[in-house]
Amino acid sequence: MNGLMLFSTVSEVSILIPVAIILLKRKYLSTELRILTAYVVVTLIRNFFGVTSDILYFAGTGKNFNTLFFYNWHSIIGFYIIAFLYFRLVNHKYWRVFIIVACCIFTFFSALEIPSGAITHITTGSFNNYTYTASSLIVLVIVLAYFYQLLQDLKVENITKFPYFWVSVGLLFFFGGNLFVNLFLIKAAKSTTQVSWGIINSALSILFHFTISLAFWYSNSLNNTQQNE
Repeated sequence: MNGLMLFSTVSEVSILIPVAIILLKRKYLSTELRILTAYVVVTLIRNFFGVTSDILYFAGTGKNFNTLFFYNWHSIIGFYIIAFLYFRLVNHKYWRVFIIVACCIFTFFSALEIPSGAITHITTGSFNNYTYTASSLIVLVIVLAYFYQLLQDLKVENITKFPYFWVSVGLLFFFGGNLFVNLFLIKAAKSTTQVSWGIINSALSILFHFTISLAFWYSNSLNNTQQNE
């Protein structure tokens, strides 16, 4: 279990990679990448509590605390940030309407978390019952719609250096993987399944942090893309 916690800690610390690149490339950041920066900051705050709790555990103080409250709120706040990001990225008005409607539906699911105390009690021991799955489904649909838009427009010369491509790839893997976890693994009570969930979630987080780091790294290439348009 200590090995799993260490891997989890590494995945949380990996958020510092995009943070460092944001600071390095800050003058090139577009409005959309600044919105993504907000997501990184929210994740950094969440992970600060997670890493602090892990350090207390490894130090043997017996004072580590439950961080589910912060993870539950992160799933809600993070969804709205991502939705706003793609609201600006998609061109078709119907997809923008879809995003607005999806946010309203997601707000309803978020409200359903209140009775369980998952987002109201800071010491909660419960994951959100609805928002993890709902956010994964909605984000996947929006990201796939954006990929379709990229294929239709064909305005990007080198897609491997296009920041929003890497953002979308990261979200596709992260939320797609988490959807699988939430639907098939997290519902089970077996300890082996919980271990599998921890490994998959940590690996997905590291992959996601790496892909958004690439997005920020290639932020200066947006000037060339906008000129071509």
